[in-house]
Amino acid sequence: MEEDIKKLLEKNLALAEETQEMVKGIRNYVRWQKAWGWIKFFVIIVPLILTLIYLPPLLSNLINQYQELLGISGNTQSISSLFSGGGIELKK
Repeated sequence: MEEDIKKLLEKNLALAEETQEMVKGIRNYVRWQKAWGWIKFFVIIVPLILTLIYLPPLLSNLINQYQELLGISGNTQSISSLFSGGGIELKK
């Protein structure tokens, strides 16, 4: 009886050590997945924020030059006001 218990304890210890090694591998995998998740998040968000900051002035200048080229007067709603925060106005 004691011999069976001793064998079962040794087997239990071996399985516990194997489980511990697998848990270490899983923790390492989860840690890398979290890191890659943040990297992907910043790769998407940072360019979007930079676009929102730098693109409107560039487009505004481009649209103003285009309007001057076509000879569009300043009396009508200009497209550049959309990029400068003017919004859309409805005419009566």
